[in-house]
Amino acid sequence: MSIPSQRMSLAQLDQDAFLNKIHYSLERVRFAVQSYDNFKQFIRIELDEAIKYMEQNVNKISFDLSEDQLTLILLSNIKNPHMGIQAFHEDNQRGHCDITIKLHNYTWHGEAKKHTSAYSYLFKGYAQLTERYSSGSADSCSGGLIIYSKNIRCKDMMDSWSEHLKKCAPRIHACRSIEIEPCQVNPLVFHSRHTHKTSGLPYEVTHYPINFHYDPADRKL
Repeated sequence: MSIPSQRMSLAQLDQDAFLNKIHYSLERVRFAVQSYDNFKQFIRIELDEAIKYMEQNVNKISFDLSEDQLTLILLSNIKNPHMGIQAFHEDNQRGHCDITIKLHNYTWHGEAKKHTSAYSYLFKGYAQLTERYSSGSADSCSGGLIIYSKNIRCKDMMDSWSEHLKKCAPRIHACRSIEIEPCQVNPLVFHSRHTHKTSGLPYEVTHYPINFHYDPADRKL
């Protein structure tokens, strides 16, 4: 005779689901600390989710906020001290870097800039990231430029920024060159790579727009 299985309550099922979610989070962190490449994958997903949250709430998060205020909102959706994910604003990293994300022995730096019309201001942020804040060492060989924008056609803006970067970046890098590669996941994002002046290792920057354009057609009906 088979023994009937013990019946679980809904509360017990909910508890198991909660604990499984915690276990999954721990496994994600375990994966991220195994290599710097894994860490980059982890950071990309965390940033994608944080950026998605901000874009979904542009009706409540005003573009008129300062760069610092917008960046603090972004980081609040990334940092998780209970999982060992540290996210700092203006932490001292050979200067006051806008974004520093750390997990175990790995570090990712970012600069966040508002874009209105000219691209020289974005380029200043790129230069700060690549030539001042980053050491380019093996455990800190990537970063990102976060671009807060209200452009109606975000893709056009990013294409223009990519062209500006191709023209200007070789002037400031010791290697006198830069490579641009479109992101395979998000067509609004692209990657740039060059040889870091200090470490001599490849350094990668991911360029992310956060679009604050908000002009619903139904307001005019």
